[in-house]
Amino acid sequence: MAFLEWRRFAFFDVHKNIDNGKIAECLQDTHVTVATSGNNHVVLCDLTGWAHLISRTWEITSFKAYELIITHAQQLPHDPLLVTIGEDEAGVTPLIKVWDWSRVDRHGNPKCVKTSRAVPSHMFPTPATALAVHENKNLLAVGFQDGSVALFRGDISRQRSGKMKTLSDTGSSPITGLAFKDADKLFVVSRSSVMVCCLNSDRCTVLDSMGAVAGCSVLADRHRLTVATSEAIYCYTTEGRGPCYALEGEKLRLNWFRSYLVITTSETSTKPSNSSTTPKSHHVTILDIQNKFIVFSKTFEEIDAVLTEWGSFYILTKNKEMIYLDEKDLQSKLSLLFKKNLYDVAIRIASSQHYDAEGLTEIYKQYGDHLYSKGDFKGAIYQYVKTIGWLETSYVIRKYLEPRHLEPLIQYLEELHKKGYATEDHTTLLLTCYVKIDQHDQQGKLKLFINSKDKAIDFDVDVAIKVVRQVSVDDALSLAANHNRHDWFLKMMIEDKKEYKQALDYIAELEFDDADCYMKKYGHKLIQHEPDESTDLLKLLCTDYKPRSRPLVDESSLAGRYKEPDRSFPDDFIHMFLSNSERLITFLEHMISTDIKCSTLVYDALIEHYIHVWAKSTDIEKQTYEQKILGVLKDPQSNYDKDHTLIICQMLGFKAGILHLYEEKKLWRAQVSLHLRSGEAEKALAVCRRRGDACPRLWLDVLWAPPPPSCLPDLLQVIAAEKLMSPILVIDCLASTPTYTLGDVRKYLMDVLKSEDEVITREQELATKYASEIEKMKAHIQVIQNEPVTFQSSRCAACNRQLELPTVHFLCQHSYHQDCFQTYSESERECPACASPARRPDSLPHAAEALHSRLQQQHDPFAVVSEYFGRGLFNKVTVVTEPPSPSPPQSAPAQPAQAAAPTSILNYGPGAEAKLRLQEGQSKQLYVSTAAKQMAPKGSSVVPVPEGRMRVLEQQQYSSSLEANMTRLEPVHEIKRDKVPLRISPTPISGAISNGNPFEDTYDEAKNPFAEEEEEDTDPTNPFAENDDYDKNLNPFAS
Repeated sequence: MAFLEWRRFAFFDVHKNIDNGKIAECLQDTHVTVATSGNNHVVLCDLTGWAHLISRTWEITSFKAYELIITHAQQLPHDPLLVTIGEDEAGVTPLIKVWDWSRVDRHGNPKCVKTSRAVPSHMFPTPATALAVHENKNLLAVGFQDGSVALFRGDISRQRSGKMKTLSDTGSSPITGLAFKDADKLFVVSRSSVMVCCLNSDRCTVLDSMGAVAGCSVLADRHRLTVATSEAIYCYTTEGRGPCYALEGEKLRLNWFRSYLVITTSETSTKPSNSSTTPKSHHVTILDIQNKFIVFSKTFEEIDAVLTEWGSFYILTKNKEMIYLDEKDLQSKLSLLFKKNLYDVAIRIASSQHYDAEGLTEIYKQYGDHLYSKGDFKGAIYQYVKTIGWLETSYVIRKYLEPRHLEPLIQYLEELHKKGYATEDHTTLLLTCYVKIDQHDQQGKLKLFINSKDKAIDFDVDVAIKVVRQVSVDDALSLAANHNRHDWFLKMMIEDKKEYKQALDYIAELEFDDADCYMKKYGHKLIQHEPDESTDLLKLLCTDYKPRSRPLVDESSLAGRYKEPDRSFPDDFIHMFLSNSERLITFLEHMISTDIKCSTLVYDALIEHYIHVWAKSTDIEKQTYEQKILGVLKDPQSNYDKDHTLIICQMLGFKAGILHLYEEKKLWRAQVSLHLRSGEAEKALAVCRRRGDACPRLWLDVLWAPPPPSCLPDLLQVIAAEKLMSPILVIDCLASTPTYTLGDVRKYLMDVLKSEDEVITREQELATKYASEIEKMKAHIQVIQNEPVTFQSSRCAACNRQLELPTVHFLCQHSYHQDCFQTYSESERECPACASPARRPDSLPHAAEALHSRLQQQHDPFAVVSEYFGRGLFNKVTVVTEPPSPSPPQSAPAQPAQAAAPTSILNYGPGAEAKLRLQEGQSKQLYVSTAAKQMAPKGSSVVPVPEGRMRVLEQQQYSSSLEANMTRLEPVHEIKRDKVPLRISPTPISGAISNGNPFEDTYDEAKNPFAEEEEEDTDPTNPFAENDDYDKNLNPFAS
């Protein structure tokens, strides 16, 4: 490509005499032979062997490097090392010197750290023509006139380090340029060829058979060698020659500045020259190789050197003038390009200089606007596409809303979807554009979009289906099927196509979770239109579901791994069958038969719909459904709600179910009531006979119904036998029914009167018997008190051994050894053999057992408890063994102190119990914790009753009061002493009840077991009672 075809721009400003003449003053009449730069300094070497070190502030340091001339020099870019080649003597091998200008010698000049001779391997003096130093300071290459190249390895800053060798196969043409490519490659340019040498293998490869003059080769971008000839400029890599650019003219030097190639050529003048002293002129051209345009082109006076340092570009002319080329900033470049509408160039420049994304977007936008204004809509949309993600999409879409702009708009929207910035509105707009194009041009873009398997265009499938559905349901179905949008597919199939059978087939192909979800959503409509297929699918879904497309035998089953089948809950589908009870019954029957652990809702729904179908069926069908219902109700594994089922049975009048549930819930009274309301008194009596023992109230319910006269005999017989109701109330109940006659109750009345007469007779006999026994007891007491008694017993009544003194005799003719008496007696004043059976410990359980047995046998336990309360069973009884009157003092009273000691000593061992009894017998008074305060008389010792002893006394008290007050519950009638025949009073029933109130009695507070006791003096046996002798000051814990 010729440079003349490239666009030209002026991106550099020229500033002359930037050093204020300091370089011209320093160099004076001499000329620069070589110039180099690096490490923030510029080095100029002249014909006289002087080297001039120039800083950023144009301060110059000069020192004599060689005696004659400096031919080559190179400043390392990051180290203060300067490598030079020059001559100290004429005709002698050139010298290589390394200067460290960060250090000075004794004369104040930069220190020379290394000096060596620049000679090839044949050691003949040969002029050096090229120099290259690697940045790592370990490689140095020198090219010679004879075409040889010497390579020095080692630290160049040390005098004795490093080795030199000559590279082979470099040819015989003078070397004009050297450049290191990394640390293993070396570009070699001679007059006749371009080569690359591998330093590791010392092998040279010829890249081109055409060379270049000295100074016309440079390493660009650190990896590409650029060589200039008189015809063109060539680019080389280590692999071979690259692109070339045609540029005729004599090239003097090549330089690389940033990303620009600087070419210095000799300007040929077309004007006739009259004098041989006409100054030469050089032309400087700066190329942007990457973007392929010329950024600067200008002719100057003869140029000695081109320098690049401090981020700037400098030109040193033959007249020692330093010219500074100042590159314009990026914004200035872009403004210049915008004025010329060169947006494409602006984009390339901004991209090459890593302009930020926001700035690039603005350039793309301006470029698009420019193209749009010129009518290039497709080119503009290409630029707008590059702004996606930064520019508001509505800015572009508004420009292309006209029908003639549909194709660019589609292109923009497609790119929007590909980059993931599309919204629902963009998808809708894109599909609408597809539809419009298909309508006009029949391009079929919509179908191509639907059936495309390419995922490059990322769009919202749901929105696409919604839009396509408005145009073509079939296309929308295809789109939904391609993208597995099951919900949309079923929705359109059911609502739009009305093809319910295909919808069921589609659901059967889905996985379990999807099939379960969509049957819950669309099952109601499917059951309405396809009841049989829908019910079958639900049966499969709730038992052992597998998609139809899945093979019957898969890898897991072949491997022997068992997997629990997926099952839905039938509860979730029951509501779908509300309008189809027969199908629901079929479904639920299948569920109960396959899984007995169904929920309560399943059983309740099945029973409820059974009853609904039963209510609408004929008599023959009702029997079948009645058997099914009772079969479920009577099944012990049925998990139904009895209360809910009972309500349903009552609402729909299913009597058999009501009776069964009444029986299950033990609502026998409700059973009887239902039979009586239905006029089935015999069935009600059958319930009474079956459950009357557990609930006697059933007989009374039948009585109050009232029952028919034929049922009265059995009913009244049970009421009389069980004494469920008093005869007066029975007569009152029967009298309220006018259909009953006296003949219906004659037998009952006769039996009642006869039993009352028998009770009266028995009570009179008992009273006569008790009176005669009392008289006999009085006569016996009189004999004992007034007549002497002879004791003739010779054996002990306890141990049945011969009596030996001391002995104890009782008036009942029982005699005891004193030890036996003390052992077996409960009281010293009572004979153990003649003691009341009620006071014996072995008789106590009899009374308690009698109470408990009556509580269990009686139908009304509260009546038994009330009876025992009325007889004072639970009254508080105080037991005092001796009257509180003081007794005469003992003839030989025992001293308490002396009696206490043996008691404490003999409180254990053989005979301990007998001695304790004896000590108790010596007491004149027993103190009971439940009795009122008792004062001990003088001369008597107070012995507290032990706890075990107190328990025995309480049991005796309980037993005696129970036996004394317990009588048989019989009707109470007043018995007249005179021989007046029994007559029934004509007083009305209500009057008789009001006149003879058995509960009208004088209230006695002492008989109330729950009455609060008045505060009395503290019992002296109570260790926790208050004591008048208590001294609070002696209590260490008192507050």
